[in-house]
Amino acid sequence: MELCIDTSTRYASIGCSEKGELLQELTWRSQRNHSVELAPAVETLLKRQKITVKDLEAVFVAKGPGAFSAMRVGMSLAKSLSVGAEIPIVGIPTSDVEVEPYINISQNIIALVPAGRERAYVARYVDGDVNEEDIVVRSYDEMNFDEIEDPFFCGEGLKSVLESEYAHIINGKHASDVPPTRKTSVLVKLGYGKLESGKIDDPMSLEPIYVRSAQIESADRSIKK
Repeated sequence: MELCIDTSTRYASIGCSEKGELLQELTWRSQRNHSVELAPAVETLLKRQKITVKDLEAVFVAKGPGAFSAMRVGMSLAKSLSVGAEIPIVGIPTSDVEVEPYINISQNIIALVPAGRERAYVARYVDGDVNEEDIVVRSYDEMNFDEIEDPFFCGEGLKSVLESEYAHIINGKHASDVPPTRKTSVLVKLGYGKLESGKIDDPMSLEPIYVRSAQIESADRSIKK
């Protein structure tokens, strides 16, 4: 039995699975208080499944990008369960969960994860792959996808862009889902796939994906000059 945890954004989810098959899940819109909501939700889920922590064989956790404080709540609980129950932990990029359902639609898939204040984390997947260092956070007025051939846009942050004055930057096909857009079953599938391949993480060193803003990058370049 596996437990998965995703607190990347205000839409949080947890799920129980067995050998990568989702059995039960809980999804809710957090009131900006993941630290209070998460542990009771996990307890409720385990009770519904009539299991305890001792029955868990692995834990999968979304590791961002996303709301940094919220991600740390999910990451901390997942790491505690891994260490305490002595079970493997697998971290999955949040953008991977967003992109997976559309992986064969286009060579260039753009995942948008909300970053607040008309900003989004932008992850460009080319032939299904992305480098973590290439995931950036940009304000809507900094985004430009004109040079990307046949882009497909998806992710929780897409809706806010389309409803803003910057809707024109979405210059290609896009998903029609409304939040919550990440599927617990997808996180389970990706997590179990890595588990089966032996690609597990060290619970002591696993950290959220931290993406710096363009303003910070620009300031760093100025300092170096």
